[in-house]
Amino acid sequence: MKTYSPSDVRVVGFFGHRSSGKTSLVEGVLFNAKVTKALGSVEGGVQALELDHVALERQTTMQTNVGFAEWEGIRVSIIDTPGDANFWGATNRALQVVDAGVITVAAPDGVEPITLRVMQGLAERNAPYAAFVTKLDKEGAADFGALVAEIKDESGRDAVALSIPIGKGADFKGVVSLLSQKAYVPDADKTKEVEVPAELADQVSSSRELLFDAVAAADDDLAEKYLEAGTLSEEELARGLKAAFVKGQLVPVLAGNPLTNVGSRVLLDVVRAIFPSPLDRPAIKGYKDASQADPVERPPDPEGPLAARVFRTYYDPFAGMLTYVRIFSGKIHAASDVFNTNENTSDRPSHMYFPEGGVKSGAEIKDATVGDVVVLTKLKVTGTGDTLSQKDDPTFLTPFDEPEALLNFGVSAADKKVEEKMASVISKLVEEDPSLRFARDAESKETILGGLGQPHVDYVVERLKRQQIEIELREPKVPYRETLRTAVRDIEGKQKKQTGGSGQFAVCFLHVEPLPRGSGIVFDDQIVGGAIPRNFIPSVEKGVRDALKRGPLSGSEVVDLNVVLYDGKYHRVDSSDMAFQIAARKGIRAAFASKMARPVLLEPHMVVDITCPAENVGDVMGDLNSRRARVSSMTTEGRRGRITATVPMNEILRYTNVLKSITSGRGSFHMHFGSYEEAPPDIQQQVSAQYKGEAVEEED
Repeated sequence: MKTYSPSDVRVVGFFGHRSSGKTSLVEGVLFNAKVTKALGSVEGGVQALELDHVALERQTTMQTNVGFAEWEGIRVSIIDTPGDANFWGATNRALQVVDAGVITVAAPDGVEPITLRVMQGLAERNAPYAAFVTKLDKEGAADFGALVAEIKDESGRDAVALSIPIGKGADFKGVVSLLSQKAYVPDADKTKEVEVPAELADQVSSSRELLFDAVAAADDDLAEKYLEAGTLSEEELARGLKAAFVKGQLVPVLAGNPLTNVGSRVLLDVVRAIFPSPLDRPAIKGYKDASQADPVERPPDPEGPLAARVFRTYYDPFAGMLTYVRIFSGKIHAASDVFNTNENTSDRPSHMYFPEGGVKSGAEIKDATVGDVVVLTKLKVTGTGDTLSQKDDPTFLTPFDEPEALLNFGVSAADKKVEEKMASVISKLVEEDPSLRFARDAESKETILGGLGQPHVDYVVERLKRQQIEIELREPKVPYRETLRTAVRDIEGKQKKQTGGSGQFAVCFLHVEPLPRGSGIVFDDQIVGGAIPRNFIPSVEKGVRDALKRGPLSGSEVVDLNVVLYDGKYHRVDSSDMAFQIAARKGIRAAFASKMARPVLLEPHMVVDITCPAENVGDVMGDLNSRRARVSSMTTEGRRGRITATVPMNEILRYTNVLKSITSGRGSFHMHFGSYEEAPPDIQQQVSAQYKGEAVEEED
């Protein structure tokens, strides 16, 4: 395989909202670069880079897929990413390792939620990106000029066309490159270069003027030259365009139809001409070790210390664990040790490849350097997100910021005999995708499987089925809390028991008072005069706290109370630590059973931030109102609406499915815990009845 210097390498991520034509565009790029012999498409069930059989069957990208293409003296490392919010974790990890992005925008839909999140993610890394408008042949396709304006508005950067469509909708016939000033039209499954149609001559001329204006606006010297001469040379245009793009000042916009291979070739020419090489990117910032106390910078230097990041792992039943790595500094030598800074230990790969989908079709290599995206086999301690470096001059890169699971289930194996195998397989899947949640919940005693949505969890279920493991999913128990609305004073807790030998005697007098939300449990020792010896006070506190672990309404933890121990009695012989613990527990139970007590159930409320098409805002609002939501803000801008609301957790456990249905899959949301609030009486009665019913079943 040909060797490329870092200056001739491009690391490009392909991003876009689900069904925007992103993976089909990747297929077109691979076909034009002669990596594949036939033009594939997601719709046709052909994905050259896809490893996962589940993703192939469902015809959607669920994890990052990696390949490369050689094009006129450069090697393009391609990272194809999921466009579904359910698999945002994989997309977010890819954002951290690419040098530039290509974002697909479907002409009928415009800039969608995932598109915006990708724009924001790339902007945070100061990584440039181009937009590729797809589906211009579809009914309802927006005007190309309006889409360029929308991209400009949403990105906050200047946006300018580098190619324009020939026709729209059913009349779409091809594209014109504003750089080569040639037209490209379909020719079977290829494209052919032809002269620009005469009827487009004026539009090409005016579009090139806009291109000159945008490039000149980004460079003072070129602006002066442009004002003087009224034009720029092709060399000046190319140089100025690349400089503005690499600095993130400009978003080039291209047109095409990946399904008919229109525009893919123009895109490759643009990637070659203006996309940054690894050497054009700034130094990455990290630390000497995981303590993050000693910051370091690693410029893209092949002779510098090794700094590489693992952005994907995948377990292949034949090749074992495949570890996908982007190198930012230094070199990796096959079959030589690398130092895992996260684990503070060395690891050694068996082989190293330039990936092209599966390892079998990749090219095995001995050395890799700055800008290379490689797959290492059979690393033993290295997982997704880890930093690979060298032991004598280590680098630690801050771990990926994984999104929080939005949909959680209690999980168990249908056959208890394979429970351990189930746990082992799911643990491996979590290693591949850390945005999955798999843990034992200490409060509910359930094993929880969580993901970013139903498809994310379904993916795990399908992977388990392929290993003959059937599982059962249950909605997890909502972590309710309990407290008192009013103070209960002068409560006696008494333990008196006389049997053969030493008896048990302890009495404690308590006040129990409510505290503001979030205060927790406060134990206030006000014993004076030795009513209870000091050595028994900790036993009373332990008994109090033990009793408050399970409230009487739902068996949930009791919170936000001040428990005052103000008096008590003891016996020199029969009092003991255990006696005072029991007395304290009885005192707490007596407080909740008192006629003065007003116990209340507290339910967790989540803060939910929803983005959806503007035409769906009313339906989303109506659904939220039916879920006892409190809407704090609602805005619409252009095609999108945004709603922020506080919703009881119990009402939003399966909201991913609901929002998908309301918005035809075009809505997305994030949520985080907000606060505990009093549950309405009907909810309190329902939860309490269910708890008492479960208690009766346990007794039976």
